[in-house]
Amino acid sequence: MRSLKGFILVAAVAASMILFGIAYGVTSWISRRYVQQDAQEQARFLAEQTFSSMFQVMRRGWDREDVEDFLDALERNTEGNRFAIEVFRGDLVEERFGTIDQPPLDPAVREAFRTGEPERVEEGNRLTFVHPLRAREECLQCHTNAAADDVLGVITVKEDLGPAIQAAREQFRTAFLLIALVPLGAAVGVAWFISRRIDRSVASLSGSIERVNTVSDLREVEQEIPDVGFAELNTLAAQVRELSSRLQGIAVDKDLLEFEIRLLEKFVITSDVVQDWRDYIKHLLREINGLIEAYSLFSLFKVDEELYDLEVFWIHPPSAETREAVTSRIHRAIADNPHFGAATEVEIHHNVADPGAPELAVSAEELDVQTKSLFLDSPKIGGIVGIGVNAATTRDPTRVLVTESILSTLLNVVGSVRAISKYTRDLEYYASRDPLTNLYNQRTFREFLSYEVGRAERHGYSFGLLVVDLDNFKNINDRFGHPLGDQFLQRFAAALHDALRDGDVWARYGGDEFVGLLPETGAEQAYAVAQRLLEAADGVVLDAPDGTRVRATVSVGIAMYPAHATDAHDLFLFADNMMYRAKTQGKHRIGMPTEEDVVEVFRELGEKSHLVQEAIDGAAVVPYYQPIRTVADGTVVAYEVLSRIHSQGEVLGAEEFIEHAERMGVVHKLDYLVMERAFADAREAGYQGLLFINLSPRALVLEEFPARIRELVRAQGMDPDRVVFELTERETVRNLNLLERFINDLKRDGFQFAVDDFGSGFSSFHYLKRLPIDYVKIEGEFVANMTRDPRDHAFVKSMATLAEELGIRTIAELIEEEEVQQAVREVGIPLGQGFLLGHPAPDLG
Repeated sequence: MRSLKGFILVAAVAASMILFGIAYGVTSWISRRYVQQDAQEQARFLAEQTFSSMFQVMRRGWDREDVEDFLDALERNTEGNRFAIEVFRGDLVEERFGTIDQPPLDPAVREAFRTGEPERVEEGNRLTFVHPLRAREECLQCHTNAAADDVLGVITVKEDLGPAIQAAREQFRTAFLLIALVPLGAAVGVAWFISRRIDRSVASLSGSIERVNTVSDLREVEQEIPDVGFAELNTLAAQVRELSSRLQGIAVDKDLLEFEIRLLEKFVITSDVVQDWRDYIKHLLREINGLIEAYSLFSLFKVDEELYDLEVFWIHPPSAETREAVTSRIHRAIADNPHFGAATEVEIHHNVADPGAPELAVSAEELDVQTKSLFLDSPKIGGIVGIGVNAATTRDPTRVLVTESILSTLLNVVGSVRAISKYTRDLEYYASRDPLTNLYNQRTFREFLSYEVGRAERHGYSFGLLVVDLDNFKNINDRFGHPLGDQFLQRFAAALHDALRDGDVWARYGGDEFVGLLPETGAEQAYAVAQRLLEAADGVVLDAPDGTRVRATVSVGIAMYPAHATDAHDLFLFADNMMYRAKTQGKHRIGMPTEEDVVEVFRELGEKSHLVQEAIDGAAVVPYYQPIRTVADGTVVAYEVLSRIHSQGEVLGAEEFIEHAERMGVVHKLDYLVMERAFADAREAGYQGLLFINLSPRALVLEEFPARIRELVRAQGMDPDRVVFELTERETVRNLNLLERFINDLKRDGFQFAVDDFGSGFSSFHYLKRLPIDYVKIEGEFVANMTRDPRDHAFVKSMATLAEELGIRTIAELIEEEEVQQAVREVGIPLGQGFLLGHPAPDLG
């Protein structure tokens, strides 16, 4: 690319050479014209001189011989000269004196004879001057046939101007070349001078521009660009100043964008974040301070109609004055915001990211300048309504824009983290707790009981197990409604808790049944606790809307480890039997097993084991079918296959024999029998829908189990994609690796899978992440209570939303009321199951 200095130099030299060329051409042309004009004057002079000589001779009188001698002499005199003179005799002279030898007449000579006017003819460098000879009065004496001014002859003077022009041109060129050095040198000098001036001006301008490394440097450019000495460059400098001014309003530093990107990367919410959202914000504040100086971050949450939580996070411990200044300013911002009422109560919580750091002190004036906040009209996720930061970046207008965008993102992140953290804690809590009473739930209690059996066996101590059931509680629900019944259960659970000792574990086992685990307890202590429970139940009284005082009695069953059983399941059966025995003996009493009771319970266990074996041997295990329908229009889309045993005219549910079959190690045989009968029923009935099959997790350890399933499907002509295996969440957690291999193996054949009782354990969410699940059946306990407890409603909705995001279909269990079905429909669950939608039946369709 050509430089400006080079361009100026070339342009100056070229201009001088062009001017020199033009001057040379013009001067050369003038010189040529001068030579031509001089030659013309000389030719005219020679012609006139020749005529004068001829006239003098003719005055004396001449004859033909004289004429020829004159012409010969004229020819000799001009021979070798640059001039050639010829005389032509006209018609009048020939007529009077006869013809003479002369060259042919060319057009110019003829024209001169005709017009009598001199002619000048140029042919290249040759010049011909034609001079007509007109008759004078004196001539008429001899030329009697002519009149005055008649053309008697023509003299031509021819001259070759080439040598003269060439000589003049050579002399002129030499002189001109010497002269040309002057404008060339002047052009170079001018070019150098202009280049120096431009160099200084451009260097001054570029130096100001080169100092721009950040957007803030633009202000200095705007102020520092000098007068560069040229109007055009000054115009350019003014435009640069204007451009820098505009850029200040729209440009963002690269490091600022990189900061924003790095900061936004910190906003990624991981599983570790939700453990404690406050720790996450502290960590986030430390990360922010690695990029910008931000000494505090605050967020405002709406807790209740007039109650707000203000969480202030400090990078270092604040001084008392700084803390007061920040909280006062936030209070003013809330008070000035029209969306917050005057009666708003704000609870302030201070959190310090680095408690061991030096004390932070910031003046109120600095706070006013450096505080940037964002308040919303209405609460967003997590109840967040405002967020703010105190950082030095708020001094820079450009960084203010970035800070505002970060605040918008941070507002959503903080709200989401707080919400997720709360939801996670709630899910963790209610995965082990009963939502209504806040006691442990059945599944968690079973784990506690199994753990206590192992611990008692290792350390050699006894413990007690209590099973407590409210007598005739169904009458309360039927007479006063479920809301009052739920309120009574909550009141009773609170009374149970007050009657407990430290270390005792209580759970709601289901409905109106409660269980208690009394670690390191003897029989007498267990009986004393049971007695306190009876007394606590007497104190539970509710006033019904109609003024009726609602009471309930309880029946308590006791079992002791190891006196009554060494297995958790058997121990529970003992306590449960004792509770029913207390009911049969008049209710509101305690059932304590005797030695005879122990023998009787063992006998019953043996009878159930014998029943299971007989059912397997006699193929008495039969499938019952409960429909799964769309909650929108009630269309049947699937049937769940339930195991039943026909025995002595009775139909026994799975809960009465499955655990015995698992303990006996024959549960897989029950599964085979039920699947074989179900597939055969579907083929005979022409049923083409889905069949949900319950699998016992203990059957998964058998290597031949998948092969046997494939064999049953092929034998009955059942399409694998119409079979959905239900897995119980509580058991799968113990065999997750095995379960994953099992599912992936059958998935390749097209079989589908569902997680039953989804939400009953926190690990349910882990299964969705790790296993290719097609359906989730939401725990019926949550579904049944969702119209009465907002927390259950929130859990069901959250699980439905999660499943939808993962592309998994949801089924709501235990739909037994129209209101529950409507609530299920509203939260977007497509499928449902429960007595309202259909009872189990022995036939398909």
